[in-house]
This record gives sequence, C-alpha cells and structure tokens, in this order.
Amino acid sequence: MTTVRIIIKARLEEIPTIGQFTIDSYIRDYADFKAYKTSKYTPAFLTALQAKAVAVNAIVNPVVLTSELKVITLRLTNSILGLRSTMNLLEGYVEDAVGLTVGVKDFGISGVRKKVASGDAEGLNAALSTLLKNVTNNLAALNTAGYPAGDETLLADVKQSIFDDNAAQNAKENERAALVVANIGLINDFLTDIKAIWGDGKRLYKIKNKTKLKDYTNSTIIKRIRNDELHTLIVGKVLNKLGIGEADAKIKAKPSIAGKRGKTVKSGKDFKYELKGLRPTTYLITVTLVSGESFAVNGDAVTNKTIPLDLQQPM
Repeated sequence: MTTVRIIIKARLEEIPTIGQFTIDSYIRDYADFKAYKTSKYTPAFLTALQAKAVAVNAIVNPVVLTSELKVITLRLTNSILGLRSTMNLLEGYVEDAVGLTVGVKDFGISGVRKKVASGDAEGLNAALSTLLKNVTNNLAALNTAGYPAGDETLLADVKQSIFDDNAAQNAKENERAALVVANIGLINDFLTDIKAIWGDGKRLYKIKNKTKLKDYTNSTIIKRIRNDELHTLIVGKVLNKLGIGEADAKIKAKPSIAGKRGKTVKSGKDFKYELKGLRPTTYLITVTLVSGESFAVNGDAVTNKTIPLDLQQPM
C-alpha cells in the first residue's frame, strides 16, 4: 500500500478534530479575519471549508466500513480465544489415547496454543492444519479415549471461520487504507486551507493577543487535543458466564481499528475495573479470567464521559 503524507504534523485520525477546532476558532474571530482580508474570508469560504471538513471526516472515519471491521475483528478474536478451552479438552483425550501415530508433544496442540497467545491468525491457520491432520489420522484412538464424535468437524469449522474472518479483516483494513490513499489530495487541500488560517491567525494575534495565537499554532492545538481527549473512563464489573463477579481478571484494551497503543488493568476484589485515559475510539477489550478462560467485547472511550460497561463472559 502506498505511503501517504499529510502536510501537517499530526496523526491521520486527528485531522477531523484539528480541522473542526480551527474552524470554530475562525468563526469566533471572523470579524478580525474579514477586516484583514476582505475578499478572501467570505461566507462562501466558510461554507466551502465546512463541506471539505465533512468530506475529510467521511474518509478518515468511514462509518459503515468501520462498523463492519469492528464486527469481524470481534468475531475473529473470540473464535481464536475459544480455542484455549478446546485445546485443554483435546489434550486430555490425546494423553489417554493408545496407539497414536505421533507423540503427544508432537500432536500440534502446543503449536496452536502459541499462535493463540500471539494472536497470529495466519500462523494459527497453519498450526490448526497440522493439528487437524493428526486428529484425522488418529480419530479412532481419540474416540475410544472419549473424544466426542463430530468434534473434529466442529474444530475444522472453527479453523475455516478464523481463516475467512482473517481474510475479511485484511480486506476491510486494506479498503480503509486505500480510501485514504485515493483521497490524500482532498485531505491535503483541506489542510492547506487550515494552514492558511493558521498563518493569518498568527499574523493577527502574534503581538496583540497571545492567548488567541495558541489557537492557530499546530503544536499547541495538537497538545490541547491530545490532553483533552484522554479524559475518558470506561468502568464496570467483570462477570463470568453465570453472572458471578471475577476478581483479579486481566483486562486488555486495544484500539479495534487503528493504532497499537492500549492499556492493561485488573479487576479488584470488588470485581470492578477502570480503564482511564484511553484515546476516544472503539476498543477491543480482551478479558482473561483467573481460570485462563478468555473472551472479548467492543467498548467505546468517549472524551469527558464515563462509559459503564460490565464485561460478562458469553454463554
């Protein structure tokens, strides 16, 4: 995928917020801008700028595409995490089986576990292929040891689901990236207008109003936005399948769509957890109970809002 370059110092996902912040400052100070450059700063200029802002936001935050990606990512993650329990049960049957064609350690369970732990969906597909081959080759022995008839088909279905969802996830992520690449000219055209407003804002206020000057300075705007946006809080309890509270559960929040930075906390003795200071976006929240069972849910961090979200293990 082609690397895109935006003409200001900022993260791509910050552009809509930066643009709106600048537009708000411009509207507040419109009389000064109008007096300074009468022919440039007209109502038509603002109308065109606001239209560009809407278009840029649709490119950076494509609602339908993002929603589809969130659903796929959550389903894929829960399919992968569900293999932990499956491997634990299968391991017991493998250990009891007599006359296996391969040794217990070479059966493929450890390989699947490693890929589950790393979240490597591509590698997991290969590891499951090896495991399923050994299950098929030793099915009679496993069934004799108690392995339920048909479980090998269910495992193959999970493998196919993971493969399909991983491919769909990659396709959606590439589609999002391609949308930005195809429209980088439009994004930078919008930012050209924003930079022009910054330049004239500095000329207007550099001497007479140091406070307003900050509203037209790239570094100051970024710092303010990043500080403000971290005033987020997601809180709730961790519950197991039966609705019983779980203490000391590990909760890891990672952005569902873009970015790798996240946060990890644990539930307390009162079963409650707090995720503070997350950037305002949707997170894939993975919960690992003391028993080792894991599951994932989606959660939204919103600036200056407390979001209640109990994390309950699905049945």
